[in-house]
Amino acid sequence: MVELDFVKVDVFAQEAYSGNPAGVVFDADELDEMQMQRIAFEVGSPVTSFVLRSKKADVRLRFFSPTSEGPLSGHGTIGALWCLAERGAFGSSPGGKRRMESQVGVLPFSVEKKAEILERVWMTQRRPMFAREGDEKEVASALGVGVDALFHDEFPLSRTSTGVPYLLVPVRSIDIMEKLEPRHDELSALSRELDIAGIEVYSWSVLDQGSTIHARCFLPSNVIFEDPASGMAAGALGAYLVENDFIPREEFDDIVVEQGHWIGRPSKISVRVEKKGSTIRRVEVGGPSRISCTGRLVAP
Repeated sequence: MVELDFVKVDVFAQEAYSGNPAGVVFDADELDEMQMQRIAFEVGSPVTSFVLRSKKADVRLRFFSPTSEGPLSGHGTIGALWCLAERGAFGSSPGGKRRMESQVGVLPFSVEKKAEILERVWMTQRRPMFAREGDEKEVASALGVGVDALFHDEFPLSRTSTGVPYLLVPVRSIDIMEKLEPRHDELSALSRELDIAGIEVYSWSVLDQGSTIHARCFLPSNVIFEDPASGMAAGALGAYLVENDFIPREEFDDIVVEQGHWIGRPSKISVRVEKKGSTIRRVEVGGPSRISCTGRLVAP
């Protein structure tokens, strides 16, 4: 019988029971794919990250929802790396660039400390890819609003990926954000049609001082329909804003995406984008995490 350490961690959160929950299972090299999937179902978090040894990087991570494996998870990555840093996996001085292996390749990450206190973990995402896609009427219908609620004339709909593709959809106010009532069947069909992981809806109106933008992320999932904090979607959104110069250049490395308020799990995701000339060179997403549960599990 194999017993493994695991934790539940709330990611992009300043306190426990906010942000986006993730499971983290350590020393999972002896587990096969079926065992990982059964554990992820039992843990029940939106994502469970399995920590494995890597010959290419500092660590290898695999990500499972309760129903399937995914190639990459933003909050699953940040949460797992935060827990590893707290356990001393990267030494007493974990600063500087390190590397994480995933199904989409090897990605850099860094651990930020201040006065020996862990403050944020940053993951580097892939160079962004942009495409103007999505019929406004079809998208508005899937979100349960009229097309006049969208802000698409000024901020065109975009299918953007920094490793995982999302459709970025602007709306005109925070009041519209609150009233969104997506139609699951239409959203799922649209996601299949555009080959996207979900729809990232955003508004320039914010709830918290210091935030750049407010977002809600809807998923074509029968298990979790709205994501409280979406690291990959936030990276895509930050890259889109910078690509189109929708925010001042001096704010490229200090974008704050607030999310999760309407489902009782407020979060803040930090995004920094490096742009040289007209080319985006790097997209990084970061934030803090808080451990809410620790324990040991028996491998099935």
